[in-house]
Amino acid sequence: MKKPDGAFVAALRTGLPPSSSECAEGARKPYVVISSVPVELPGLTGEGTIAPRVVFRVIQGYRYFGSYGIINIVGGADGQACELRNVVRGPGGKGDYSFGDVGVLKALAPDEKVAPAKAYDTLDQAAKYVGESSEFANVQRMLMSLEIKN
Repeated sequence: MKKPDGAFVAALRTGLPPSSSECAEGARKPYVVISSVPVELPGLTGEGTIAPRVVFRVIQGYRYFGSYGIINIVGGADGQACELRNVVRGPGGKGDYSFGDVGVLKALAPDEKVAPAKAYDTLDQAAKYVGESSEFANVQRMLMSLEIKN
């Protein structure tokens, strides 16, 4: 999906293979959930999942990298992760879903392309984007409008 000016907003991907988020303890980076709102997606609960939510999360690298999407899996233990997956584990045999700006958010290196993820100098800047921007309010509404039909 794109904004009227052609800027990328989000993509819906379906039938994704199951993913694992194994990572070495030394490679983990701190992350923060800035926004987390429940979303009605019946049938997307099961072992190892949480109730589906629209989230905006930030992972710390040389800057704070932010991303939004729908999830039903936890990002990582103790506020640490190698990557944050914007993934909803689908019903058995149907594959996973991803609806967000990026499928996987990592702490990027200075020479890596950031877009469509967002980059901030401080957590406060990221929180202001979520709390004060009409762009995020519109994105959140769009993500929450997702309906999955059998």
